[in-house]
Amino acid sequence: MMRHATVSWVERAIYWLLIAVLTILLLWQWRTNLPTAIFVNGEPVAWLASECLAQAAVRLALAQLQRKHGRDVTFAETVVTGKLPLRPTAQILAPAEAAELLLRRVRPARVAWVIFVDGRPTLALPSKRDAEQALELVKAALTPRNLPLLRPPRFRERVTVRRSPIAPDLVVPDPEKAARRLVQGSEPPVYHTVRAGEFASHIARRYGVTLEELHRLNPDRDLNRIRIGDQLLVKVGKPLVTVISVHQQVTHEPIPYEVKRQLVPHLTGGTIVTKQRGREGLREVVWEVVCENGREVRRQPVKTRTLRDPVPEILLVGGGLPRSAR
Repeated sequence: MMRHATVSWVERAIYWLLIAVLTILLLWQWRTNLPTAIFVNGEPVAWLASECLAQAAVRLALAQLQRKHGRDVTFAETVVTGKLPLRPTAQILAPAEAAELLLRRVRPARVAWVIFVDGRPTLALPSKRDAEQALELVKAALTPRNLPLLRPPRFRERVTVRRSPIAPDLVVPDPEKAARRLVQGSEPPVYHTVRAGEFASHIARRYGVTLEELHRLNPDRDLNRIRIGDQLLVKVGKPLVTVISVHQQVTHEPIPYEVKRQLVPHLTGGTIVTKQRGREGLREVVWEVVCENGREVRRQPVKTRTLRDPVPEILLVGGGLPRSAR
């Protein structure tokens, strides 16, 4: 009895195993007979009779793209092939027909070192070294030159460099051109060249800014000592990046003197006599100045030192009777 039960179980296992094998074989045969589709970013665009013909169509499309845009060009989109049932509205194409259809759905891309700003591709250069050099040139261009730096400038955005496909017209041949494109962005900055007889106040009025705003635009300039030929920034452009720089600036500021009045009874009432003239003191203030793209956005004092104490002014005020009362 036990032997009969064991044989029955083995027979059932073999039976189901044979069914599974046959099912797999049928599925494999069915899939083998399926046409091969070309996918662009996951979307099927053309069907061919076999994988070999589909790959030939992709190579043909890529060759045509490279003849037009250069040998280092590839597809901007993800192009793959795979088995897929034919849609009712589609038909099996020849490689040349599929290549033509594929070229309508893809864009050319050149593999280069792309500069990404907050994940968005901006432009690219032939090498990683060129891309990094371009970013250093941008920092130098958007950092005030005549103020000592407290720490190296940095980008406010997340700026990264990596090798990636990008549109051919965004590939720049050298770091200098790339830096200019990043600095100018969608709108270049406006500079004014100082001419004979011009003062900072005149320049500010001409461009519709206050004198204080003109100073913030040019924190490394002494607007009281501008000279012919000096370049003053009068309008901020719209660079593709924001360079934050922290500087140190030392200024000397006057300390107001105190006015002291002393009542003198023997002086005629209403009489004021200067016993000691006042003199302003002088303090040295060390500032931490924060700039964004060369424009001052805030400052705070970090150290103050008195260089000269103020001298109070002493006035003697008559406390006696007025002359008319005598």
